[in-house]
Amino acid sequence: MKITPSHIIRAIIYFLGIVITGLGINTLLRSALGAGAWDTVIYNLRAFITTILNLNVTLGTVSFIIYLLVLAFVMIYNKKLKYLIVFVPIFGISLAIDFWDIVVFGNYFPTALWLRGLFYLIGTFILTMGLALIIVTRYPAMVFDELTLLLMRLFKSNSFFKTRILIEVFAIILATLFGFLSHIGFGAVNFGSLILALIIGPLIELQLKVLTRATKTLFQ
Repeated sequence: MKITPSHIIRAIIYFLGIVITGLGINTLLRSALGAGAWDTVIYNLRAFITTILNLNVTLGTVSFIIYLLVLAFVMIYNKKLKYLIVFVPIFGISLAIDFWDIVVFGNYFPTALWLRGLFYLIGTFILTMGLALIIVTRYPAMVFDELTLLLMRLFKSNSFFKTRILIEVFAIILATLFGFLSHIGFGAVNFGSLILALIIGPLIELQLKVLTRATKTLFQ
């Protein structure tokens, strides 16, 4: 396949989307007001592994494990190896999460309520922007999109939005379970997690419309 300027631009935007998504995840986690549903699972499961199992793992490592398990389920159900391409964003975002968590933020966590609120708002915008950048390139998206489509077929549902909400709610319940097993209570789960579960879809859709118009000429 011939590499065109359009392919190079898409690759750059795709890489940028992965890096920005990692930043959004870390910003939301540091707000302590609630992160994305599956990000709360990552955070609370890491607490369980480090405190109960006494194993030192990073957030990126835990995210990689979770995403890989979901990918394996999607591949086994669909019986198609083509989904292996989703490994690319899984690996990339896992690295991005650790980069922002370990190298950039380190041990910094805002304490003032107004600053935590600012982190939540900015983190929400950054996270949805990063995901929208990944999607607009039409390169492999996150594995949860494929999981949503799989469950829609499994439960004979025509609603992507309702199915995705159910997946997000399940993740929050799972995260809460890991949190209490780790003796950190709800951990990363907060009221902001429920809000984000409801608004993340519409926000991504809105940003996609803007990005699609902005990149229309670049991708030709």
